[in-house]
Amino acid sequence: MRLIAIIVMLLSMVNVDVSWAKDKPIGGLCGGAYVGSNTCVWNEDTHEWTETYVGWDNWEWQTIANQPELAPAIRRMHLPRQVPVEKRYSISLNTKACLKPEYHLLLGAAVMPSNRKPIATTRRVVIINVEGGDWPEESRIWPHLGINYVGTVAKQEGFDVVLYDELIQRRKPLEELIRPGDIVGLSLVSTGIERGVLVAQEAKALGARYVIAGNDSAMFRARQLLELPDRPIDAVFTSNSVVTLREFFRNADAVIAGSMQIEQVATAPEQVPYVSNEHAGVAVERKAYTEEDFFLVPNLSLFSDEYWELVRTAYRSQFGHKHQDPANVRNAIALLAQGCGRAGMGDICDYCTIRHVANVVQPPPGYLEETLATYRAQGVNTFFNVTDSAFEMGVLAKQLEEAGPVDTLIIYGRAQAIAQRPDLLERWKGCVTERLLINCGMDSGSERILQTGINKSGSKVGSRLEENYRALANIKAAGPKVHLHFSVIFGSPGETHESCEATLHFVQHAIDTLGEQLDVVEGDIFWVNFGAPCSEIFTDYKAAQKRALLAGKSISRDEWHQYFARHADELAVPEESQHAWYTFFTSITIKEAWAYNAQVRGMLEQLPGHITGRNYAFKPPTV
Repeated sequence: MRLIAIIVMLLSMVNVDVSWAKDKPIGGLCGGAYVGSNTCVWNEDTHEWTETYVGWDNWEWQTIANQPELAPAIRRMHLPRQVPVEKRYSISLNTKACLKPEYHLLLGAAVMPSNRKPIATTRRVVIINVEGGDWPEESRIWPHLGINYVGTVAKQEGFDVVLYDELIQRRKPLEELIRPGDIVGLSLVSTGIERGVLVAQEAKALGARYVIAGNDSAMFRARQLLELPDRPIDAVFTSNSVVTLREFFRNADAVIAGSMQIEQVATAPEQVPYVSNEHAGVAVERKAYTEEDFFLVPNLSLFSDEYWELVRTAYRSQFGHKHQDPANVRNAIALLAQGCGRAGMGDICDYCTIRHVANVVQPPPGYLEETLATYRAQGVNTFFNVTDSAFEMGVLAKQLEEAGPVDTLIIYGRAQAIAQRPDLLERWKGCVTERLLINCGMDSGSERILQTGINKSGSKVGSRLEENYRALANIKAAGPKVHLHFSVIFGSPGETHESCEATLHFVQHAIDTLGEQLDVVEGDIFWVNFGAPCSEIFTDYKAAQKRALLAGKSISRDEWHQYFARHADELAVPEESQHAWYTFFTSITIKEAWAYNAQVRGMLEQLPGHITGRNYAFKPPTV
């Protein structure tokens, strides 16, 4: 019986193909001089290639900048064109199985020993956004763009894709998601990285072929993840590059086996580059990326209708009353540009853990139009552009306005830019028909904290606090279409009760000034996370001393080792270190910081039409 099964399976592996010879475009086009810069698609109906030249050279950008009248002609060069092909038939034998996959599983069971599991014949990728806690509805209002990007690339490379978001959908038994032979991808941030190890271990036990990890915390802790006993994680992406994702899914077996190495995919601890938002890490990679690394039109249909309904129900319950037609608000996240204007100058806020924040890249021509069309086809009318910070990107605003306004747009903006460039408020207003919401980290109401504790600007000219106040005035002057969402922190280096009271005074001034133009004020503590510039305190004693001096305190080498240095290789910052931050670098306790945070929440309740916002902007307290 087994011999017969083997013969049948071997015969099923031979198939006769009769097809057009689509691999021979006339004249060597679709893969000639512009290889790597063009894309070619074969049309089975017309037996023609369609070529699109997608690579943009520097001379083209420079020409458009110097001679705008030539822009239409240059853009026409990038429009799709048909390429003729030699029309002849090709007959070939191949080893592509022609039987249905389920037949092969049955035959495989007959051939293989009874104690071995059959190998799945489908190529499946299961991508999970891992969360360590159960978050309230107010924190579950946005779909996860990162896993959508990864899923889109995997789908384009021929994989079946399953997306699952534990933040939005809550936890689900992994045996309902993972099958033997799957590639399992894990999105890991600080709140989920420790649970991510458990998920990886269980995925392997369920027969996952490989487990890969990405997102900010995975990148900052790549070496530690790859050093775990029994290697539950096979590879870690050390960048968010779309190019790297595509290269991996085309060569996954070779990469994991070690016969091929991709620069930004680590499979062994010694392959991990210096990945951090600390100054040295940013300097290494600041100019290493291009538009091809960041921009992708996502396949929004990879998320189920049920998933979208969960997201939109949560959003409407929080923000619905701010819209003209609450019942029909359909919100989504988009990446319309890349990087932060301040970080692009080489300066990063002490707490920032956003990967690639210093790589400022504008989208290529046509990207915005295609992206907006894709989202609108999904019914999206409320866009959250997660570019940090987009406000000062006046060219982007102009392009968005030309592409056609949206109902609601949410962007990140820096207080310094809002204060100095009120003209950009008018430009961004032109991008919306209903409302513009700017999300801004104002952080403190104390000049000293803004200048030295957080170091909110590379410029030493002018007052950072005055810029915060001026930003409020400019938002108010821009009119009712413009709204503000800002955050404050209690616990920056050098924080005192007096500086906290100054922050509360600033919050009250914002409430009095903006009224219903103020949507949300979020208060939080200073979260210490690996990868942020402040995380240098775990490896550099002088960095810890510097921050202690800001609070008028000192920290001994033994204390530094006890509370920080010995934890340098952990996956997530332990509570001991989080509490020690307040002990050595501030003059308030972490419990007092939470109490100030509660005061902000109480103050906001006096504002008609306010939005509750998150109880905690980063993660729940454990004090």
